[in-house]
Amino acid sequence: MSFSMTAKAFFNSKFDIDFDKLYNMGIRGIFFDIDNTLEEYSAPEPLPETRDFINQLREKGFKVGVVSNAKRERTEMFCGDILPDRVWKAGKPLSKGFKQICKKFGLRPNEVAMVGDQLYTDILGGNIFGAYTILVKPINQEIEPPFVAFKRFLEKPFLRRNYNVTDKN
Repeated sequence: MSFSMTAKAFFNSKFDIDFDKLYNMGIRGIFFDIDNTLEEYSAPEPLPETRDFINQLREKGFKVGVVSNAKRERTEMFCGDILPDRVWKAGKPLSKGFKQICKKFGLRPNEVAMVGDQLYTDILGGNIFGAYTILVKPINQEIEPPFVAFKRFLEKPFLRRNYNVTDKN
């Protein structure tokens, strides 16, 4: 358990992550945040390229899920049938949501990677849980609501440290 807001790896987008390397490290579960990680904020559903991306991860042998602080309606609308394994109102950075989906998949924390765009929820939460954490740049900050913009302001002092991380094992 680590109370660090520094990710183990940083990438510009979900498409840039070296998933073969993660698999070789023993990672078997990939958990994603929704807004500004999988798609831009409030997108109603995954775009076709994101659907293909998720299916490719499954073909590589990963169990793929969503750990989101969003409400049930938002999470279910977005995930639909492509991401049936999801946790809404996960309470990140607390471990409740991570534990819930790990139990469903039969995974331990060291077998999981958490991919997200926010330090205080996705990265801190993944680190506390014991997952391998991956920070990605937000897809589109221009359309985020004020409470997310405020959190981004609070994250600024910690971002430089994360953007300088290329891939720590």
